[in-house]
Parts: sequence; structure tokens; C-alpha cells
Amino acid sequence: WAGVHYANWTGDEAFLAGAGRGLIIDTARYWASRIETDAAGRGHLREVEGPDEYHQIVDDDAYTNVMARWNLRRAATLLLEDDQRSEEARTWLVLAEGLVDGWDAERGLYEQFAGYFDLEPLLMAEVAPPPVAVDVLLGEERVAGSQLIKQADVLMLQHLVPDEVMAGSLKSCLAFYEPRTAHGSSLSPAISASLLARAGQPERALELFRIAARLDLDDLTGTTSGGLHLATMGGVWQALAFGFLGLRAEGSQLGHGGTLVVDPCLPKSWAVLGLTFCFRGHPLGVRAAHDKVEITCESPVLVRVADQAPAVCEPPGATFPLTPRRERTQE
Repeated sequence: WAGVHYANWTGDEAFLAGAGRGLIIDTARYWASRIETDAAGRGHLREVEGPDEYHQIVDDDAYTNVMARWNLRRAATLLLEDDQRSEEARTWLVLAEGLVDGWDAERGLYEQFAGYFDLEPLLMAEVAPPPVAVDVLLGEERVAGSQLIKQADVLMLQHLVPDEVMAGSLKSCLAFYEPRTAHGSSLSPAISASLLARAGQPERALELFRIAARLDLDDLTGTTSGGLHLATMGGVWQALAFGFLGLRAEGSQLGHGGTLVVDPCLPKSWAVLGLTFCFRGHPLGVRAAHDKVEITCESPVLVRVADQAPAVCEPPGATFPLTPRRERTQE
């Protein structure tokens, strides 16, 4: 995922023809070797551990299966670019199509892993306010038998591969899993903040964003003396970029082409949010207010602001008006 993400954002297409190619193809070969196909043709990944470390060694973890499916499909695309008759690529596509992902159409939810919905339906409101190491409070055995989770698990799919999950599933998954999440990992609050902003709930997003941003400033976990939580800092940046600013590389599956999407959703208390970064080799500045988005650039870049049509932003930049909406969705 990191390899493809890097190529999409930097425009370094040579990476996917070189070092990145082996990375993506060989990881797909690993997943293909792990998939067990049942009599009905459905694929399963047994005995894995997802991001939620409170439930160890489970079958058909939704995060693992969907990421493996994504990996198989991207690797197949690489092989088919060189050989349209590649049997290995076609086998991967069949395996990806048959791999179960835990989607429950009646509930409108992904089941975190096989049997998760049958566990004790505990909510964090019944235990303690997050963030908290709930396995220390209740004991590992009690937590393992409950629906309480350590950190964003199914929700990580919505963060990493939103195009690989069921359209419209972000809000339902947030509504179900957030009340069950202890945020026992420092990595978790920023991801939930990003997703809540994307789902049009910036005030709730701000609450979790503040936890992530102040984790070491206020030593919220009592562990800062052992070292700063650098990955959390990365999560804070992602919450700002992918959540509140709604940045996304659109239409670039494997480093080819792409449009920069900007779909901001700011808390009421924030007048402006701005970031500078590079997109496909072009230095950019994006500054969003509640009623407009200002983009500065040194060379032409294709952008799409909110629900507007794509447009070429010419140097030195342009201002795009925004229609204020109480609730925005980007799923």
C-alpha cells in the first residue's frame, strides 16, 4: 500500500516499474499462498491478527482480507500491463473476487472478524472514557470475549483504501465501531478524527484530534518520558490532510495520472486550515476556509474542489468558492 500510495502522490512511475514492482507482486504471491478456498469457492485467511490487538489469532479479519484483496488486484494490474495473458494475474483476480470480507448487507457493516458479532456487546461508555488501556481494567480474557477493540481496525480500511470498501459504509462503520473503541493505542485517535471529518462530523473529529495532538504535550498516556510518539505525530498530519482538508489523489490506481481532490470539512472554531506539500512533483499550498479554498501552485495542476467539476489550477494559483454545508460526505 505504501508503495502505491507513494507513486500516486509523487508521480514516480519508475518506482512501480523498478523496486516497487517486486514489493507489490511478491506480497501478492504471499497472500495467494495463504488463501484457503472452501467448497463454495470462497477464500479465507485463517489465524491472523488485525490492528485490534485485543483479539489475537482470528479467522477472516476484515482489515487483513480486504487489504490482501487490494494487494492482489493491484499486483494483477502490474502483471497484465506486461502480459495480457498472464495466468498468475488472472488467478489472483479470481482469488481476490472470492475472498470473504465480512460485509454484512443487512447491518450495513463489516464484521471485524468471523464471529465478532457474537461476542459480548460491551460499549466503552459502560467501562471508562477513552483513551484507556481497557485490557488492564477488565483483564485480557474479558476483553477478548467482548466487542471492545483497542484501536481503529475495520475503520482503517476506510482510511487506507476507501475505494475498496462498500460505498456509503463509512458512517455506519463509524457509528458502530467508535463506541466500542478504547483508543488504547496512541495511533488510533488521529485516524478516527480523520474519518469523522470526512463523514461530515468535524466537531466530534476535533475531540479526538485534540487527544492525538496533545498526547505528548500533556503526557496523556504517562509514557512520554520513554520517548515521543512519532507515529502519532504522523497521524495528526494525516488527520489534517486527509480528514479536515479532505485531500485525495483521485483516478491514479498505479501512479498513472491523477487529480488532486480537496473536500474540506472544518470545525466551527477553525477559521482557516492550510498545508503545503507536493503532489506529483508540484509544490502546492492549500488553504481552506468555510466558504472558499485557495490553492497556490508553481505549475499547472488538475484539481477538484468539493463537488465541483475538475479544473486546471494555473500558477500562481486560484480561489474556489465553497457552499457551506452542515454535513459533508466523502466515502
